[in-house]
Amino acid sequence: MRTDLEWFRTFKAVFETGTMSDAAKELSISQPGVSLHLNALEAYIGFPLFKRNTRKMIPNERAKILYQQVCDSLVKLEEVERKFGKKKKEGRGTLSIGMYASLYRQCLEAHIPEFGFNVIMHLETTENLIPLLAHGAVDLAVLNQEVPLRNICYELLGTVRLVLVAGPGTDISGFSGLPERKKRLSQWLESQLWYNTADREQLNLFWKENFGGNPDFAPNHILPDKYSIIRCLSGGKGVAVLPESLCRDAIGRKELLKLWEGYHPVETTLYFGYRKNQVLADEVMAVKSLVKAELDRLMKG
Repeated sequence: MRTDLEWFRTFKAVFETGTMSDAAKELSISQPGVSLHLNALEAYIGFPLFKRNTRKMIPNERAKILYQQVCDSLVKLEEVERKFGKKKKEGRGTLSIGMYASLYRQCLEAHIPEFGFNVIMHLETTENLIPLLAHGAVDLAVLNQEVPLRNICYELLGTVRLVLVAGPGTDISGFSGLPERKKRLSQWLESQLWYNTADREQLNLFWKENFGGNPDFAPNHILPDKYSIIRCLSGGKGVAVLPESLCRDAIGRKELLKLWEGYHPVETTLYFGYRKNQVLADEVMAVKSLVKAELDRLMKG
């Protein structure tokens, strides 16, 4: 493992400013980038350098010794840069992004190699992403609700329609005509083999909009993400509530059966959440534009 000069620059900035956020401003990088550099340096030297609390980064004795050893050298390097009129070579920024795993794989994963900046991905639900966004651990998040947070802006991404799908091995001979008999339909659905993720929000929303409350049953299989559900249902049996845009290709290949859209369209709204006065504003804009364009393409089929 090789060291990186930027790790020591970051260490010096944190030592002198006392906070990750102030160090990020001084270095013109994101706060997750500061954390990444500092963690890498601590892993390289084999011991922690700061005691972390909610307000300050408190250097320990080893940090004080390291600072004494590297400070003069870094100052001299910076002086050389100024003296020869050379611009500091800008390193790759580090953008921390959070969104659902299925949305990431659908809209962003294939484009990661194209980025001229580093990416830290957090594949989480809205519930888990909100505190990460609030505390600066995430620069840009895709959420299904707007939660008032200090210094956070929201922007509409789009809406996703939910549909009931079934694996081709599912016995749906008794389904015909059931939507006209709501109670019989709910009973039939409850008797099926259900797939879902640990996050039941979309299933609960679909059920509440169509049957007036949350489902009384627990899904049979809890899988890590919606792509896993599609793979398990394809060629097998069972049912699930999924975003139509996510399973449109599988439906077209007849690997899934689209059973029902509900008594009326059931949609969930997605938002971008990001920090005001973002250091990596260009990178945030690039990712927002890319995700929105991909989602729009998928929605249009």
